[in-house]
Amino acid sequence: MTRIVKGLNVFIAIVTICSSTVSAESRASQAVKEAAQNDQFAFVMFYRAEDALTQQMRQVLESSLSTRDDAVIVPVQIGDATEHELIKRFDATRIPLPATAVLAPNGAVCTVYPQRVSSAQLIAAIVSPAQAKCLKALQEQKIVVLCAQPTSDAEVPSGVTEFKEDLFFSERTEVVSVLATDPAETKFLNQLRVPTDRTNSIVAFMAPPGVMIGVYDGSITHAQLAQQLAAAGKCCDDENCKHHQSAGAQQPPRR
Repeated sequence: MTRIVKGLNVFIAIVTICSSTVSAESRASQAVKEAAQNDQFAFVMFYRAEDALTQQMRQVLESSLSTRDDAVIVPVQIGDATEHELIKRFDATRIPLPATAVLAPNGAVCTVYPQRVSSAQLIAAIVSPAQAKCLKALQEQKIVVLCAQPTSDAEVPSGVTEFKEDLFFSERTEVVSVLATDPAETKFLNQLRVPTDRTNSIVAFMAPPGVMIGVYDGSITHAQLAQQLAAAGKCCDDENCKHHQSAGAQQPPRR
């Protein structure tokens, strides 16, 4: 029942990276904080020495991002004791260096590139607002219900609203709404295989660390969402849970 959407390998691989708050005391941490305040992506480059690989990565970063208003480069030398919190957050002393970690303005970790990176990879790491929201929620171990809406004033499907209001799921569920025809979200919705030409809402259902439970028609009910979550093994650890017991019920309509 559980399936991983093809094309989301990078998306899935990085959602488990810790997304804890970075201290604002050090120079690099302050730069990351200011980038977030300015709605910019922070490209944090960890390095040990100014060797050939480091110089090459720095050059690619600068040539790719220096003219962009939505990105800042934050170099971090792992021997700098003042940067210990940022280094510890990414366990930078144990990853192949140099390495570049990309942080969205909301604090989500978009990806980490060890040793080498291309300009195309750097640009691809600047994800859409909806993808950043989904990444952050998944990194916080939350269930994500993405609603692709046909119009800007469309209401969230009632089944999704009821699922979010269920006390069993409410605190660990994030509902993300996006306009299906928003050009900025086209790439992300295509990755999720969410159709963007429908006249009704489409629901993409995800669970941590990056499991795509399914993509459904907006008519899906609260009970069906709970059943699908249980069938994917992402509901809870109680085998006697009512959702586990009903997981074999009739399947909800797929998109």
